Amino acid sequence: MKKGIQAALLLSLCAVLATVITLLHFGKMPIQWAYDPNPEKCLPDLHLVLLVKSATTKPVAADLVFWSPSGALADIHQEYVLKRVAGTPGDRLKISGNTVSINGAVVVNGFPLADLYHRAPKEFERDEIIPDEKVFMIGTHALSNDSRYWGYLDFKAIKGTGYKIF
Repeated sequence: MKKGIQAALLLSLCAVLATVITLLHFGKMPIQWAYDPNPEKCLPDLHLVLLVKSATTKPVAADLVFWSPSGALADIHQEYVLKRVAGTPGDRLKISGNTVSINGAVVVNGFPLADLYHRAPKEFERDEIIPDEKVFMIGTHALSNDSRYWGYLDFKAIKGTGYKIF
């Protein structure tokens, strides 16, 4: 009798798990799985991410946030763009030479995509305080198309937070 109960519980657990996975993958749930299908990943250390849709009011440095591509990223044919928050309101952003730093700490070097924007790397230089309701987004891959090229991301554009699974 005990084996029958265990088998029924295991079968029920499998059915619930399959339902949750199906809803997360195909449904319009507030949570979904994400992975970067591109051969050159902007965040190469992330293989699978859990996206939690919510109004993010105050992202902090190192958070993973996602939004629907628009503006300079409108040509991206994915539902969401996922990047890491490098700078938040009140932080000092300095782009000089080949270096991008936030509050004196280097977050990325180089401008390998400057030609994509038809600009010389020198044209991206600035030294300013990140404005209210804006964040500076960065990828960890050298070829990441991030805030060093297209500027700040508005808080209102953020659809939610990403959590690294592996």
